[in-house]
Amino acid sequence: MSKSTTVLTVVLLTIQRSSEITITDSVFEHEVPVLELIHGEENVKVVNDDYHAIEVPDNATQEYQRLISKYGDKYRPVIDQVFRGGARDVAKETGMQLGKDSFVKQSEAVVNSKLPPRPGEKGYDAPASAQAGASTPDADTGNAQTELTHAELREELTRLGVEHKGNAPKAELQALYDAAQAGASTLGG
Repeated sequence: MSKSTTVLTVVLLTIQRSSEITITDSVFEHEVPVLELIHGEENVKVVNDDYHAIEVPDNATQEYQRLISKYGDKYRPVIDQVFRGGARDVAKETGMQLGKDSFVKQSEAVVNSKLPPRPGEKGYDAPASAQAGASTPDADTGNAQTELTHAELREELTRLGVEHKGNAPKAELQALYDAAQAGASTLGG
């Protein structure tokens, strides 16, 4: 880490969008209050408060501009409410130097390439406690089978060519998927 960079903690959190939709995301720790104001404190839960750390430029003004760019004009009042003093408050919260405004937006691909895989993504190794609760026995083999997420079910049904509504509840998608799997296993033998 050079003098012109600092390390910020990234937290893993879930955002409850509705009774059926929960989003898992990773954000810098100082962004959590912004998301709590946008989605409601009760809907934002930090799952892992020490998920990852990323080396970033030691410039609070750039970080403040990144927040404005990320959340857009619609949520600018929320950012201003959380960081009333603008970049000065970001500097206090993160321990960054105030710096000059030389913000250049990194592509999402660059930022995401620095993060470890999230739950549900390829390459993610779930903790043993989570794996024990998220598996169901396979009726044919008796082996444990990982439960698919809502998005994974939609993707699998599309791949299998099974017609389904885009806004169908997870239980309905699971039933269609199970029926498709049962039909596929009887066709083969």
